[in-house]
Amino acid sequence: MLNRVSFLSGLGASLLSLLLIGCGNNTTSNQTSPNAPQGGQQQSPTTTGGGGSGSGKYKVITNGISPFWESMGKGLTAAKTELKVEADWQGPNPAEHNAQVKLIKDAVAGKVDGIAVSAIEADALAPTIDESIAAGIPVITFDSDSPKSKRAAYIGTNNREAGRIAGQETAKLYPSGGKLVAFVGNMSAQNARERYEGFLEGVKGKNITFLQEPFEDNKDKGRARKNVEDAITKYQGKVTGFVGFYSYNGPAIVSAVEQAGLLGKVKVVCFDGEPETLRNLEAGKVDVTVVQKPYEFGRLSVMLLNEMKKSGGKGDAALQAMKGELDKLGMKLDGTIIDTGVTVVTPKNAKQFLDDLKAKGLEST
Repeated sequence: MLNRVSFLSGLGASLLSLLLIGCGNNTTSNQTSPNAPQGGQQQSPTTTGGGGSGSGKYKVITNGISPFWESMGKGLTAAKTELKVEADWQGPNPAEHNAQVKLIKDAVAGKVDGIAVSAIEADALAPTIDESIAAGIPVITFDSDSPKSKRAAYIGTNNREAGRIAGQETAKLYPSGGKLVAFVGNMSAQNARERYEGFLEGVKGKNITFLQEPFEDNKDKGRARKNVEDAITKYQGKVTGFVGFYSYNGPAIVSAVEQAGLLGKVKVVCFDGEPETLRNLEAGKVDVTVVQKPYEFGRLSVMLLNEMKKSGGKGDAALQAMKGELDKLGMKLDGTIIDTGVTVVTPKNAKQFLDDLKAKGLEST
C-alpha cells in the first residue's frame, strides 16, 4: 500500500504535468476516414504547421473524389511541410454543387486563412466565393475556374489550349476523318466547356465530328461506364472513337470498349493520367492522353495562399512574389492566371513518362 508521502508526491507530479500541458502549444488534428460514407466528404489529415509568425491555415477543395487528386494531395503536403503551415484538402461526396458550397462555408466558419477550390459549377459557385472574400477569406481557384467570381487567381491548365492539343493529336489518328462520342462529368463546369470547345478548334477542317453533345455523368463512375455502353449500342457501326474529358472517363471507356470487343477497332482519347489509364497506355489500349500537373495544383495553391496571407490578402503582390518559382517551372503568368501546361502521352512515350512519375514518388497525374 502507498504511504502518505509517496501519494502526495505523486499527486503533486500529476498536477504539475497538467499545468505544463495547459501552457503548451495547442495542436489540432482533423482526420476523417478515407472510407467516408456516402453523403460525407473525403478529407486528408490536417497536420499542424511548425508555427512561427508567418504560419497559416489553408483549405483546398476539389470537385470530387478521384485518384487524380492523390497527386495534388502530395503536392499540397510538400508545400505545407516546406512552409511550415497547416493545409488539408477535401472533396465533396457526392460531387455536387451544394456539397461543395457547404465545404466552402465550413472552411469560412473554421476561420481558415485562405481557400483554393476547383469549381463544379463555375457560375453558380461565384456568389459563394464572393461571400467568402467579403468575410475576409481570400479565395483562389485551381483546375476548374470560376471567372465571374472575385477569386484572386486561377492555377491550372489552360483548358481551351489543352482541348485544342487533344484535338490536334486526335486528328493525327484520323487522316481520313472520324465520328466520335465524348464523355464528361458536367458541361456546366468551366474546364469541361473549355476542353470541348478547344477540341472542336483542334479538329476543325479535319472531317472529324461528334455524333452528339457529350454524355454527362455528374462524376459518377458507374454512370460513366453505363454512358459508354449506351453510346456503343446507339452508334454501333458508326462511331470510330471515344473521347474522355475527365480523368475517370478513360478507364470507363476502355473497360466498356474491351467488353464489347471493339479494342483496336476504335480509337480512345483521354485526359489525365489515372493509374489505370497509364497502364492502358502501356498496353496500347489508349491511343493518347493529355496530362495535367495536379501535383503543382496542390503545391502552388498552398504557396500562393501563403503569399497572400503575407501580403495582407493582396493577390497581385502574391502573384508577383511567385514569379521566380513559376519561371523555374516554365509556367506562364497571364494576369491572374497561372498556366501550368500539359504533356501529351502516347504508347510510345508511356514508359518514360511512368518512370519519371515514379522518380517523384507518384503513381498518377
